[in-house]
Amino acid sequence: MQVFKAMFKVMRSRLPSALIGIVCFFAISAIIANASTKENKFEASRLNVCIFDEDDTAESHALADFIKKSNDIVEIENDRDIIIDSIYYKRIDYALIINKGYAEKIKAGDTADLFGSYHLSDSFSVVYMGQVLDEYVNSVKAYLSMGKTFDEAVASAEVALSQNAEVNMFRADNAGNSHFSVDFAGYFQYMPYILVSIIISVVSLVLVTMNKKDIRYRTNCSCMKESSYTFQLFLGSFLFVFVIWLMFMIGGMILNKEVYTGRAWYAVLNSFIFAVVVGTMAVLVASFEPKDNVLNLITQVLGLGMSFFCGIFIPVEVLSDKVLSVARFLPAYWYVRANNMIADITQFSLNEVMQCYLIQLGFAAAMVIITLLVRKVKYSGAAIGTAVKKAAAAEH
Repeated sequence: MQVFKAMFKVMRSRLPSALIGIVCFFAISAIIANASTKENKFEASRLNVCIFDEDDTAESHALADFIKKSNDIVEIENDRDIIIDSIYYKRIDYALIINKGYAEKIKAGDTADLFGSYHLSDSFSVVYMGQVLDEYVNSVKAYLSMGKTFDEAVASAEVALSQNAEVNMFRADNAGNSHFSVDFAGYFQYMPYILVSIIISVVSLVLVTMNKKDIRYRTNCSCMKESSYTFQLFLGSFLFVFVIWLMFMIGGMILNKEVYTGRAWYAVLNSFIFAVVVGTMAVLVASFEPKDNVLNLITQVLGLGMSFFCGIFIPVEVLSDKVLSVARFLPAYWYVRANNMIADITQFSLNEVMQCYLIQLGFAAAMVIITLLVRKVKYSGAAIGTAVKKAAAAEH
């Protein structure tokens, strides 16, 4: 197994860059997982509001006090230019003007022209403050119509509007599959890009080094068969791919302890198959012996190309039919399609998932066959040339 051992000696120089990529991927995944696993509760937003009370009555003061309870009050000068600048630079979200005559109108049941405002058009603050003011005015008006005094109406309105229901944001998977949530499916969704980047950059570079002319001719002069040499290259590449994939699976188990339960097993198998596909892709790329800068370019083109065309970085739903028709000729498309079904992003079908597996394995088999043909054509000349040189040397 001399070739096998030599491969891993060469790999040592590339491991630091591969580990950096893996650590970065784990760090980003941990941040996303931590954000998605927090308890999802709805909380009302607090706005930065300034209030200009032109009515200056007990009634307008009561409204201002009510607004202060759920928002942060900012004091600025009552100047149009200053107010507009404050909104533009987001020092305030909303400037409320309580018009003169507010108290008289609300007691009379007239709700027209009670307020003025400065705000950004069609912003969240407009809708939010409009809802708050409408609820307050309508509640006070309703209690006044019941015969209560204004103070009693204001107190009752504040009590009614201060009642908050606890709202928890909950999302259930379509098939009740709690062990493979849509949130954690993102871990497997983005894995192909980092697999392509690491495996091709490391495996292809090692194989290119092993296939250099001097090493290749020396191997052909030895008693080692071509089949044995190729087998050891594939074995070493597969072992490296398996170790990298296993590291991702261990990282996934740390981020989600239930990753190895339920339907998540399908995602694990899907990722393993794709890792094998990328391994065969790396061996095929190395067969053409690209230079280091060309190899880096190929790695980026394959990684980013499949990520954007196949739905890794961009959801499949927003990709055009022409793009998807091209993506079907790439293995990452079938990986993403299976992953979306497993996560219930699209309708789950076990038969279609298995079909995606088989298509990916078909890509792997095709690349192995092409690699063997390329190596046979490319390196048979080296063996022939070596034999001719030996015969010429014997004659002399």
